[in-house]
Amino acid sequence: MTSRERFRRVFKHEKVDRIPYVFGAPRPSTFPAWRKQGLSKEQQEEWYKFVGEEETISIGITNFSMIPPFEEKVIEEHGNLRVWIDREGVKRMDAINQPTPGFQTRRYLEFPVKTPTDFEKIKKRLDPHTPERLKYWKNRIDICNRSDKPVKLVVPGLFWRTRDLTGFEGLCKMFCDQPILVHEMMEYWTYFLIEMLKEPLSHIKVDLVIIAEDMAYKTASMISPAAMRKFMLPRYKRLYSFFKGKKVDCVVMDTDGHISQILEVFHPIAIDGNYPLEIAANNDSEEYLKKYPNLFILGGIDKRELRFSRRRLRTEVIRRYKTAMRYGGYIPRIDHGVPPDIPLRNFLYMIELIKGIVNGEDIDTYEPPCLLEKKLGKIEEMFDPLKAIRIAHGEVSR
Repeated sequence: MTSRERFRRVFKHEKVDRIPYVFGAPRPSTFPAWRKQGLSKEQQEEWYKFVGEEETISIGITNFSMIPPFEEKVIEEHGNLRVWIDREGVKRMDAINQPTPGFQTRRYLEFPVKTPTDFEKIKKRLDPHTPERLKYWKNRIDICNRSDKPVKLVVPGLFWRTRDLTGFEGLCKMFCDQPILVHEMMEYWTYFLIEMLKEPLSHIKVDLVIIAEDMAYKTASMISPAAMRKFMLPRYKRLYSFFKGKKVDCVVMDTDGHISQILEVFHPIAIDGNYPLEIAANNDSEEYLKKYPNLFILGGIDKRELRFSRRRLRTEVIRRYKTAMRYGGYIPRIDHGVPPDIPLRNFLYMIELIKGIVNGEDIDTYEPPCLLEKKLGKIEEMFDPLKAIRIAHGEVSR
């Protein structure tokens, strides 16, 4: 069974030879930490090959941002802080030297859309037909359609894009004070996505579409189910119909936070599944799979448990894989990016544990041989988050 066939069958809760090898993506700040724990430059550059993770491929370069972008402009700098205007027209305050690159410390100060007039101006930078938005997709048609790897497409969702234009607080106020403007922005973004993607998706078979939203807190969604139904659901149904009409196997919402209200509104009529199912946000994969028998889940291994002993790591991983084997439609992996405070040797131990489990070893007793760990160099230094902060602020040298 090819990797692509394997993924497609898991999406549909069908039998597979094994659950796909999917572990989680290290953040940009994680690899430098791991290099000090014995990971070589070559192992980092060939990471997927080194750990044996099954990869996805793309339809080419997609650009959902503003074209032309706003001119970046630094307004002021003091200490390790910079106030500036970014390419999306957002005024923000960032740490100049980031403690954990790839996961920025920032504070948003002002956003470009406050009124309908502002949005009319912004629309000129969000033309779905701008040629630079899609590059190389025609050269990718045969590559994607003949590939043994699943083809994945990630798009910014309705809440995500409007929040980028207005800010979170601004958008929340607009739901009450300017609902017509919120409808207009979400309607335009629905149109934008369909217009931009209808030609390439008419030629390329995409297996998985991930709609990025990040619209939930630790215990609830950021807006009420009533607001989701009013502002988002009708447009999500159109997007879902569009993607399914283009033969996309699985449409997943990417949202951090607690997802029970989101599933209540959107599944199964507008999304097929969820990623990354953060455990810290009171999510439970077994609970959701019991309630929604056709739900697909990607994620749900609590990243926090990998920081400690291998015994705790084993308990967490085995729990999630027992759920996956019992219900199907579930690929357990780290429930977001892999942060630098996870020790490299723990992560590699998890990989070998997962491989053994999905290949038929006894889930309760299997002990990995730690072959990947034996390929590492010596440990120079373990990651210290407090030291990373002090380095970023120039208090100590690297």
